[in-house]
Amino acid sequence: MSLHEPQSINDIRTAIRELSARAELARKEGRTEDAAELDRRIGSYREELSTRP
Repeated sequence: MSLHEPQSINDIRTAIRELSARAELARKEGRTEDAAELDRRIGSYREELSTRP
């Protein structure tokens, strides 16, 4: 996933936290496809963080 505009490291970390909470809720509610999509987005943000200095 490419981010359309540069984001700060703090913004990316906040997004990861929020998406993680949403994914956990989706799993608890049995929405496995939604949780999987959120996990993919989290992975993209983590990948973006790994490229930052």
